[in-house]
Amino acid sequence: MNRKYVLVALVGIWVCLGAFSARADAPKIIRNGEYVINAIDIDEAPPINRLSEALDEVDANGHKMEFIGNCTITYYCPCRKCNGSWGAIDGYGNPLVWGTVAVDPHKIPLGTKLIIDGYDTIFTARDTGSGVDGYHVDVFVPVSHSEALRMGQGEKRKVWRWVE
Repeated sequence: MNRKYVLVALVGIWVCLGAFSARADAPKIIRNGEYVINAIDIDEAPPINRLSEALDEVDANGHKMEFIGNCTITYYCPCRKCNGSWGAIDGYGNPLVWGTVAVDPHKIPLGTKLIIDGYDTIFTARDTGSGVDGYHVDVFVPVSHSEALRMGQGEKRKVWRWVE
């Protein structure tokens, strides 16, 4: 009878050692100070910003998208320097809010919903600006003027039109 338990114990040890040696070849990923078993390889991990994937015709959620191009991105704030005598309102007379962008309505019609590479926000073209010309998107940010200027004025980013 004791031999049966010894045999079961030996088989159990053998199985455990086999599993341990199989895990030795797996990538060692540490999360919160512990090794993670069966984790996705880092190269296969999904992107942090699902909307920033290379979108051709649909985004990660299946919405139809149309690539506009690499647009110049600038940022503006609610101050008088950015908005002049109009104040902090959009082209429709509504208060400026995060998600509002100013565009050249000859290139991007007002009311167009946009995806800008690097943001998980659906922006809406609700404003125009004196310096916004061509494929230029001016993003409203609720920060100080100096902070808006520090946000990377004039960088090029991929922009898509959200087709509903």
